[in-house]
Amino acid sequence: MSYAEEKNIFIDWITISQVHEGASLPVIANGAVVFYDGFGIPRFEKASPARFVGSYETSLQIKCDGSFVSLSGNVGRFSRRDNLFNHGWRETLAKCNRVMLDKSLPIFTPRGLSPDLTESRGARLSRLDITANFACGSESQARHLIRRLADRSVSRMKKGRAGDESVWWSNTRHMIKAYIKHIEMEKHGMKTDDPVYQWCRDNGIVRVEVELKRRMLQSEELDKLENITDEKIHQIFEEETEIFRRVDRSDEPDILDSIPARYRLTAAAWLAGEDISTLMSRATLFRHAKILREYGIDVLEPRNITKFPTKVHVIELKPVSPPDWYKFDDEFNQPLKLVVNK
Repeated sequence: MSYAEEKNIFIDWITISQVHEGASLPVIANGAVVFYDGFGIPRFEKASPARFVGSYETSLQIKCDGSFVSLSGNVGRFSRRDNLFNHGWRETLAKCNRVMLDKSLPIFTPRGLSPDLTESRGARLSRLDITANFACGSESQARHLIRRLADRSVSRMKKGRAGDESVWWSNTRHMIKAYIKHIEMEKHGMKTDDPVYQWCRDNGIVRVEVELKRRMLQSEELDKLENITDEKIHQIFEEETEIFRRVDRSDEPDILDSIPARYRLTAAAWLAGEDISTLMSRATLFRHAKILREYGIDVLEPRNITKFPTKVHVIELKPVSPPDWYKFDDEFNQPLKLVVNK
């Protein structure tokens, strides 16, 4: 099933900025960092962003040095009690601009004419987190899912995990993360008798996030505001979460019969729990791993021979929509309060 077709993908973080050449905008900062040369002469000064708080202990970072403005944070979450579901791209950008207007700053615009009819270089993005929720059916199924995902590797990405609660893969371009949502909510202070918490727990909700960093945004030409569309965001999410649709076939009794003969011995040794890195050269290991991954076997990971009482089929994960009782209780209707870090 295509994630994009479900239209349940939303934005969980955005870092966006824009330069307004020749403008004289109000300065908003929480101090500055001054860089000195070897002779003690100040050569460069960088303003630190100010933190503005909303209700429910939410906050955003805003900076303006007179011409350069930036906004960073979970804008959709701002002044809302939870972020189980969030806004899509258009709604997120609209809320960013509401925040900017609240601080008497210009809104973020694409390349071309700005609202005052002057030429604009357009807003740029340096981080964008794309997110979706999936139902496993129960908390135990969700934990089994995390354990199975932790057995998998992603090419050119470093993996980390926290027990059977979360797993992630990262590099300098992006990060992919999966975690059990109700556990994360409880760690952030949500009560266990809250209907949102109970719904997540009972349905085994797993949150999947793709954090697009500056390098990837630039390579995909999504760092420029005029190039971003919901369709492109959905496409990126599908491509980067392919690991969640890859079927684990290591428990199928006839799996060896489907593997080419020259790679069958390697697969059999791994299935038996052998450390195959001791059986062949590094180059051969990676060559075999590339082929066997196409058959649902990842020999670069230690073989997990524990038999779980319930087998989780990742391909059967279902995207979920907000239940009828869920409300986007946005309380952003008051001026933002500045918090000065001490």
